[in-house]
Formats: sequence, structure tokens, C-alpha cells
Amino acid sequence: MIVSPKQVGQPPVAIILAAGKGTRMASDLPKVLHPVGDRPMFCSVVDACRAAGAKRVILVVGYKQELVREAVARQGAIWSAGVEFAVQDQQLGTGHAVLAAKDLIADLLNREQQPVFVLAGDGPLIRSKTLRELLDRHNETGAVATLATSMIPDPTGYGRIARDAQGRFEAIVEHKECTDAQRQIREVNPSYYCFNLRALFEGLAQVGRNELSGEYYITDVPGLMLRQGKRVEVIGAVPPQDVLSINTPVQLAEVDAIYRAQVALAERASKDELGELRVFAGRRAIELTNRVCAHIGVPLGVARTEQFPDGELLVRIEEDVRGRDCFVVLGTSEPVNDNLIELLVFTDCLRRASAKRITAVIPYFGYARQDRKDEGRVPITAKLVANLMAAARIDRVITVDLHAAQIQGFFDIPLDHLSATPVFHEYFMSIRKDLGLDTGDLVMLSPDVGNLKVAETFANMLGAELAIINKRRLSGSAVVTERLIGSVAGKTVMMFDDMIATGGTVAQAAALARQHGARRVYAAATHAVLAGGALHKLATPDIDRVIVTNTIPSNLARHPGVDPVIDRLAPLRHKLIELDVADLLGEAIHRIHKNLSISALFKKTAGAKR
Repeated sequence: MIVSPKQVGQPPVAIILAAGKGTRMASDLPKVLHPVGDRPMFCSVVDACRAAGAKRVILVVGYKQELVREAVARQGAIWSAGVEFAVQDQQLGTGHAVLAAKDLIADLLNREQQPVFVLAGDGPLIRSKTLRELLDRHNETGAVATLATSMIPDPTGYGRIARDAQGRFEAIVEHKECTDAQRQIREVNPSYYCFNLRALFEGLAQVGRNELSGEYYITDVPGLMLRQGKRVEVIGAVPPQDVLSINTPVQLAEVDAIYRAQVALAERASKDELGELRVFAGRRAIELTNRVCAHIGVPLGVARTEQFPDGELLVRIEEDVRGRDCFVVLGTSEPVNDNLIELLVFTDCLRRASAKRITAVIPYFGYARQDRKDEGRVPITAKLVANLMAAARIDRVITVDLHAAQIQGFFDIPLDHLSATPVFHEYFMSIRKDLGLDTGDLVMLSPDVGNLKVAETFANMLGAELAIINKRRLSGSAVVTERLIGSVAGKTVMMFDDMIATGGTVAQAAALARQHGARRVYAAATHAVLAGGALHKLATPDIDRVIVTNTIPSNLARHPGVDPVIDRLAPLRHKLIELDVADLLGEAIHRIHKNLSISALFKKTAGAKR
């Protein structure tokens, strides 16, 4: 079965504060129910959070909460799916409102790096781009709290951002508590926050009531964290227009006009971008590419590959690609040479059809193991393949978990080297939870010394012990395991590598772990090459489960007319788990197409071979 990760890295949760009365709106409706763009204003905040990656959205309701619930239901079943409600019984401030959501997300508190957006529900001009930048900075820096600020001409009524003499963030100061000097500060707090979930609730537990209002404010949490030596990041990412207050019907009308203008502009831009982006699939990557397109929100490009009786290929592009940004998804797995030639022919076809840019998305990069001359009179085929792609005028390459990271240097064109680490991390954590394993019950076993750094990364992420196997390779298909360093007796063992080729290393490592008393053995790899007798080796009872990704098609029966209708993995179906990398690839394509930073995606996927 295919298991889809929730998101690249930990997907953010969103807590939206929607419990206020809005007493100055000359209405008895809850403030967030006043319409902006023909919908209650909180709907725009929910949309922005979802566009920034949030899978769960919690609305904190209070005053006339039944009306807010009804408004959510009116948006339809599809839109309201994933929206949850937390109740703030008393209006005791923003910090108190966030605490009302704690029970709903108690299951996420054990995650070390679980991000959470905390936003006001009465800020309908919020942009998903701003939230993405906020989340990227939060993940890149490893901060426990990240807030976005804005510079506005008239800061009256807003909390000010206090900085020290070196310009470093110190605290958020509420307007009514500002000194005369602080009132001159134009950098304000628009209430855009990203916290680590556990750190947020730990901080809120230490926040006392405000002396003037008797309420608990979330604005006190970043300063508290900073004083405790924790990392707090600040980015000035919010456009001034986006933080306009809505406290009167006149201000509501002003924001509504701005919102409608922004929506019209975004729709035109989205239409232009959709018209410029094309994602095509090679014959053996159609299923994966369909998943990638679903993540991005674009249709699969229309093309077909024909094979002549003598084996030659002809690629036909059956839609206009002139001036378009084109991505071709096709790994160079078995049959390696057929797939490689198809990719090159696809590229030539797009180039001659006047595509503006061509990016090859190669989930599995074949020939990666031929990356050096380790004896006389042998080729460096990985470099040759890189040269072929450059000669075919491919503009950029995206790939996942290269066998040797130095292959990046073989390319004279940009190459984005992604890692499937977060996809496996999410699954490994679910195993640990399902089995009820404590820290001492889990061991990350490196099947060879060369994979030690990857195993150590996973051990740190999972809170697991580390063990190593010393092996000698006799040939391309034969290895000998010699000894195990570390303790695995009575423990659950996990092994991870970039690929499982012949299965010899994994099978022997599993057998050795069992000989040393391992209770369970899970074998994982990004690429299921599974050549030669790998299927029979992995079918050994020494291995409880085999976890791979869909960078290489696992079931050729899904591509009738291309390959024999067989299920090549039938011997492993009872123990095989296939994780989905479509979101990882889709996010990379999205960012490259929109000229957004992709370095944040690398940081989320840190832990691959270096």
C-alpha cells in the first residue's frame, strides 16, 4: 500500500482566534462574522493557512459560538473538513484563547518540531505567501517562536516591537503600556506567529495575568522565551496594507475593497501561472506524476510516447508549450537505458516546441553508483549521464537521495538534491507510537560504515540508540558482514539506506541483528531497485517489514502496454510499505516555478548523505 506523508516536514497546525465580540462594529454579531469579499472574514484566514500547508485548523470560538459554527457549515462539507472548534468560555485574552485549543491537539505535543500558526481571525488581508515565509524562517533557524512584523505610518493601537541597541528583538509591548519613546516606534505586531507547539504551551503556562486588564496575552510569550535563552526569530514580512484594523463599519468597507482588489489580481496571476506551468510524465512515471500534479493543483500535461517495432521512441507533445515552464517526471530506473533515452527525447521535443525552461524531475537517478574510477579502464558513467542531460539542453534537474552526493558536482546546470528523510521520519514516528516504544527500545542500525551519518541523523531525530555493522564488499552483488557494534538485544531495529539493490547487505544485516537478539527488524530505503535475487533475500523472516518510497514504480501492471502485466513485488506484498514522495516533488516544482526559495525545503529534508 502507498502511505502518504502529511506534508514535507511536519505540517503546521493553525489556531485562529475567533471568540471576540467586536463591540465597536455597531452589530451584535461576533466580529469575525462580518463579511469581507462576501464571506465571513475568518474564512480568508483559514484559506491562507491551508495554502501555507496547514492540514488542521482550529477556530477558538466564544461569543455566540453557534453562529460561527453555522457559518463554517454554510461554506460546504469540503471547505469545512478539517476545521475544529475550541471553546473559550471566558474572554480572558489571547493567551487564554490559545490554551482553550490545547486538548484538541494534545496528540501532537510529543513532536519535537511541530509548528503551529497562531493568528487573529479578524485579519482577512493575510497572505499565504507571508505565512510560507514565516514558516520557512521558523524551520530554517530552528527557532521556538517566529513572528512577522510590519512597518506602518500610524502605529496607534498596535503592539510595538521593542529592540535592543544592536537591533535585536526584545519584546512586544502593548500600545497602552508603551512609554513615550516606544509610542514613536513604527514597527508593529500584526499578530502573525509561528511557534513550536510544545514550547508554546510551556510558555503560556508561565504567563501571568496582565496587571491592567487581568487577561493573559500571547504577546508575552516570545519575550519570555527569549529571557529563558530560547531562540526567537523576527521577520519584517507583512505589507503595511495587510494589517489594517477592522473596528468600525467604515474600516470594514475599506478592507473589503482592498480584499476584492487583491483577489482579482491574484486570480489573474494564478491564471497566468497555470497557463505557464506544464508537468509531463514519462511512460513509467504516470501514477507518481498524477499525485505530483494533485499536490500542485495543475492537470497532467498531454503527451504520448510511441515505440517503433525496432525499439526507437517518438515523443509527441499534444498541447502548446511555447514560452511555458515545463517539468518532465521520469526516473532512470529499470529499464535504465529506455527511460534515460525517453527523458532525453522528451527534452528535445519540448525544446523544439519552444518551451521556455525544461526541468527534469528524476526521482531515481540511474548510474549513480558509477561515480568514480576505482580501478583502471572503467568509465565514470554518472558524469557521462550528466553531460548527456546538459547536451540535451535540460535547464535544471530535481532528484531524490543520490547514491553519492558528490554527483551534484558532475552537473554544469542547477541540480536540486532532495531527501526523503522527512517522509521516513513521519512513518518511523508512527511505528514508535503504535508499538509504544520508549527511547531505549529503539535502535537505528547502520548496515555499513558508509551509511553511519544517515543512521546517526535518524537516531537523533527518533531518540534512538545507534549500532553499526562492519561489512566487506566482495563484488557488486556479494558482501560479507563481520560484526555488529552496539546492543540490539530485545530491541526494535530500524535500518535505512538510499537504495536496496540486490538486498544482500540488508538481508545479512538483519540476520546478524537477529543473532544478537533483536526483537523486530525493519528495513527501509528510498529507492526500491530490487535487482537480481533481492525479492527472495528480503522475504527472509529475519525482516519484519520493508519500507520504500515510490521513486521507482513498484507495480508494472499499472502501466499496461509498456511492460509485462506482472506484479514483480508479489513475494513482498505481505510486508511491503510504500511511502509517497509526490508532495516532496510537488513542493519543489511549485517553489521553482514561482521563483520561491527552495533552501527551506532542503533544510526540512536535511539528513541525507552529504
